[in-house]
This record gives sequence, C-alpha cells and structure tokens, in this order.
Amino acid sequence: MKKVAALYICTGKYERLWPGFLESAEKYLLKSCEVHYFVFTDVPHLAGEDENPRIHRIYQEPMPWPYTTLLRFEIFLKIEAQLKEFDYIYFFNANCEFKVPVTEEMLLPRPEKHEHMVFVLHPAFYWRPNYEFTYDRNPRCKAYIPMGMGRDYVCGGINGGERDAYLKFCHTLQKRIQQDRDRGIIALWHDESHINWYAFTHPHYRLLDASYCFFPGWKTVKPCIIYIRPKENYFDVDTFKKDPPKTQLPPRVEKYNEFMFKVSRKIQRHIPWLPRRKRE
Repeated sequence: MKKVAALYICTGKYERLWPGFLESAEKYLLKSCEVHYFVFTDVPHLAGEDENPRIHRIYQEPMPWPYTTLLRFEIFLKIEAQLKEFDYIYFFNANCEFKVPVTEEMLLPRPEKHEHMVFVLHPAFYWRPNYEFTYDRNPRCKAYIPMGMGRDYVCGGINGGERDAYLKFCHTLQKRIQQDRDRGIIALWHDESHINWYAFTHPHYRLLDASYCFFPGWKTVKPCIIYIRPKENYFDVDTFKKDPPKTQLPPRVEKYNEFMFKVSRKIQRHIPWLPRRKRE
C-alpha cells in the first residue's frame, strides 16, 4: 500500500477549517493508500487526533500575513526526516474540502508519462492568454517570469508529487524565497508566485484541471472535485490580511511591463495559438 503525507497548515483562526477538511479527506482522499496528516498548528489539540493515529500535530507559531504562506516550504522541511518515510507528499490549503472520491489514478503522478510533480490550474486563469497571468514581473525577484512567457498558471493551494521530487521542490523554493527576503523582496503572490516559477522552469509535471480547485461562483461543466471553502465564512479575512508588506516595482520596470504587455497581446492576437496541453 502506498504511503501519502498530506501537509496542512492551520495556525490561529485557520484551525476552524480543520474539522471539515479532515472529515472530507477521510471519506474521499486516496482510500487505497495510507494517508497521514501532518498538521502545523499552534492549538493544543486537534479534532480527531485522539482517535486517529495518522494525525500528527506539529507545533507552529502563528506569523503575520503573508509569512505563514510565504515560508511554508521552510515549515515543511522541519519534518523532512519524517516525510522521507512516505512515497508521496501533497499539500492542501486549509479551506480545501473533497467532494467526490479522489483516487490514485486521479491524483498521483504517472511514471509512464515521466511525471514526478502534480499542479492544478488556477480557476481564474485557465482560459486566459499568458500575458494576463499574474506572474511576478519584478526582474529582481526569484519568482520572475517575463511577460509573454509561461504556459500554465497554477494555484498555490494544492500541489504534490513523488517524495524526492517534492522535497527537491521544497528545498529549491525555500532557498530562493530566503534569497529574496535577504534583499527585502516579497513575490507578488507569495508562495504561489514561486510555485509558478517552478512549474515554468520544470515543465514535466501532471497538470490537473481547475475542478480540483473549485472556487465559489466558478461556472463550469466540470464536476467539483475539491471545493475551496470561503475563508470569510470562518473568520474576518480582511483584518487578518490587513496592510501586508509588499515589494513596489520601480517606475522603469512598471513602464517596461506595460510595454511588454501590449507587445505580447498584439503578437498573440495575430498568430495562431499554440495548443495548450490537454487538461485532465
């Protein structure tokens, strides 16, 4: 039986999201596998931990926004030795809820296709041209992707893969995020910007469609597989994320990006689109 580590962060008020996640995961997530939950939290007790030996609570102090999300790879690597005991590692945002059975065939990378990592298309961007993707456009940032480049915009809240590939992913992004911090730089969309850089530079991954990251109000013929519960139903998100630190682009870079946006749009409107990869 394959062993899967599910990584989950719920410090502070995010702990309110944990019971719904656990209930849905126990019902639907990889039932043919042995799934262990590694929960990084500051609460002294988690729902279900007394009855379920596969729930592992790791103390994590709360941090102001956006550091809990930006520094998640550093957080995960604190238990690297434990994670090496698993075949696969997946991260799920606190507000994920599984709505249907998620099988190995649906979620795991496929070795016959030389896949090692798994990413999910972001529902706000899967249909847009790449010059509208909100990649980080700061050339000084380690998450930088030039205007007009990039194939997919993936969400930051669900990703995973084979153990060694995922740990390499964590080490690479933790190092690059720290290099940014040393220079006073924060990527536009924090960990999601860095994850998109990784997908851009490591293109041989399994790409799941946006039904695995189903936001409220998203209209599609696809059935919802993983629902993203609105956080505002559980706590005041605006107060939690008030006045976050961010990096301002110099006027010269802003002008250059505006120019390249127009160039990319013009080019892509006048040449046939290259077919995108088939989404699953």
